[in-house]
Amino acid sequence: MRRWAALGVAVLIASMSGTMTPAAAQAAAPDPARALKQQFRNEHGVRISETNRFFYGKKSTVSGNGILISGRLQLAPSGPVAADFTWWDLSRPKKGTPSKKSNPYRVIRVGKKTYDDATRYPGPVPDGKKWVRFPDEHRGRMNRDMARGASLQPIDIYDPSMMRAVLKRSASKAVSGGFLYRGTVSYQELRRISKSPPIAWTSGKRIGEKSKGKVSWRLWTDRDGLPKRLVTADSAGAGKEPLVKRSDTRYTDWGCRLVITAPPADEVISEKDLREYARRQNASAPTDSGNT
Repeated sequence: MRRWAALGVAVLIASMSGTMTPAAAQAAAPDPARALKQQFRNEHGVRISETNRFFYGKKSTVSGNGILISGRLQLAPSGPVAADFTWWDLSRPKKGTPSKKSNPYRVIRVGKKTYDDATRYPGPVPDGKKWVRFPDEHRGRMNRDMARGASLQPIDIYDPSMMRAVLKRSASKAVSGGFLYRGTVSYQELRRISKSPPIAWTSGKRIGEKSKGKVSWRLWTDRDGLPKRLVTADSAGAGKEPLVKRSDTRYTDWGCRLVITAPPADEVISEKDLREYARRQNASAPTDSGNT
């Protein structure tokens, strides 16, 4: 009798354990927003690798052209403070052949200043000047879209308030090695949850009250809640065939020791001085007799 009673208790415990396991796993899921905030330390950072592709029509199966980004991002208690990355234009792959990469474009951002590799500048550059410095208010693609986070993702994972809002709108499940979060947000919701007005990638202008579009995401984290991969589809406009940007970012080496410094001052020329230099160079060019 005692043996049967003991067996019954063992079966009951086992059944209760099986019932409680999923709930316990769900309760144990870490908070990615908090995990990210804990990475905001001086002289630490993360490595980033990202592929962006552009499509016409959200159901398109044909890859468009794109941009490849590889680099490092330095963090501080306030968030990203410096970046050192290289990007390439990607051609549209032809049938049976991979995309071709353009020559590399290297960029360094420290604080509010962005430095572009002078070898990629389309005009003349003075001897010895290896970098072109652009001010924070410059509206070029480098400074505005890539330089802050070495990324073209529409979701700013370094903005804790945005991350909390994104996670609130996500369905989650445990996967091998961590967790997966999925969800969708409209452009208008994105405006409300963003710390600063988001920029529409199709126009380079701020997303306004009448802007139509949506962003869907899949975010993989490790067991501690740190992002490992973020895949988004940013669909601009309405209708059956909107313009779509698909971004796939992988994050590695969280917490690595990292200090990014500005290039040597004697190797830098400002955008303003470079324009003046180009004007002087063109002033000495002979006049085309065919022009009036």
